[in-house]
Parts: sequence; C-alpha cells; structure tokens
Amino acid sequence: MGTHLNIEAKRRGTTSCEFTELNKLNPLKPSEMDQSRQVFTVDLLERYASKGRGVITCMAAGNDVILLGTSKGWLIRHDFGAGGSSDFDLSSGRPGDQSIHRVFVDPGGGHCIATVVGGGGAETFYMHAKWSKPRVLGRLKGLIVNAVAWNRQLITEASTKEVVIGTDNGQLFEMAVDEKDKREKYIKFLFELKELPEAFMALQMETATLSNGTRYYVMAVTPTRLYSFTGIGLLETVFASYLERV
Repeated sequence: MGTHLNIEAKRRGTTSCEFTELNKLNPLKPSEMDQSRQVFTVDLLERYASKGRGVITCMAAGNDVILLGTSKGWLIRHDFGAGGSSDFDLSSGRPGDQSIHRVFVDPGGGHCIATVVGGGGAETFYMHAKWSKPRVLGRLKGLIVNAVAWNRQLITEASTKEVVIGTDNGQLFEMAVDEKDKREKYIKFLFELKELPEAFMALQMETATLSNGTRYYVMAVTPTRLYSFTGIGLLETVFASYLERV
C-alpha cells in the first residue's frame, strides 16, 4: 500500500507525506468510494411489467414510452411521460400458442410495429398511440419482421412518412401510415437478397432534403454482411437501381 501511495505521489508531484495528509483531510468511507465509481444506477420502473401476460420476449423504447412483447402474444405499452399503461392482445383469433417476435417504436413514441408468430404463421401489426387497437398489415402476412428503419428526419406524430421494413427471408419493404386514415397508405416491395439470402437483422435510415429531391441513405445488416443503399428520389427508385447488383 505504501509503495502504491509513493508511486501516485510522484506522478502528481507531491510527497507521500503530503498525499497522506490530503487523505486525512478528505477521508472517503467505503460506501462513498463505491458510489464515486458508479457510472449508472439501476431503478425498478415496473415490478410486474408484463402484467401476467407471459414472459417478456422483446422491448422497444422512445420518448418515455416502453413497448413490451410477451410470450403469450400481448403488446404492453407503458407511457412514463403521460402516466399509465395499456395492453393489447395480438393473439386474439389466432390458433395455438402465440408470441411477440419483435416490437419497434419510433423515437417520438407514437408509432409502433410488432410481429406475432405461432400457429397460423406470422402477422405484423401497426399501432398508433392514439388508436384503441392495432391494425394488421396484410401485405406482410406470413413474413417475420426482424428490423425497422424510421425516417427520423421527417416523421411526425400524424404520419410515419417512409418506413423501411426488413424480414427474416431477406426482403425489404416500404410502408407509410397516416394516423387519420386508421390504416397503412401503402406497403411496397423494395428489394430482395438473391445471391446470399439471409435475414435482415438491423436497419438504419438517414435522409437529407436537397434542392433536387430527398437523398436517402439506408444501412442494412445480415448475419454475415453489411449493405448500404443511397440515392436521390423516391425510395422505390433508389432500391430499383440495386436489384440487379446483389
């Protein structure tokens, strides 16, 4: 211990005696020393977060909103900003056991996408914070959604703008929903991995508004590869230029 203090004292330009005197002036208790090392603290937000609807299988968070998916096909929304929570049964009317595979929420906490899997295949739902129940995205029936990229620069509470969706069979789709319409405006096929079909595991999209249109930059990752797509115009046009390349 003495050797350690001498080394530290030399590094700081003080003698070991001066170092010891400083410690005597500002002694730290063991508990205070432990607290001074802590970078993060852990707080219990919800003791029964899944509300008895099964175990939690996935989670997404944005703007004081946390979305949880459970092993029994329930989607649970905790709003820590406004207070309160609500839960939705996505397994209703579906045969056999159901589980939420993935849940996604935009940075503002208003738009949610969730995929449920089980007997009867996979179904994907969209849910707006103001809606009383989620809506099935019929165009994606049977497809397992693994990743979602929100248009973070242009998205509003009223509209998702363009959203890119990646599936476990290597396909990408574009979707948009306006809250007032109570359903999706469209779902378009964008791209498919053919040379090496793999699941899309994560997506990220950035946009920039230019004088000649919107520039899109989309990054996509599979278990073995990283892809990037960029161009100006409609998303559909941007991805069309890549269809013959991969």
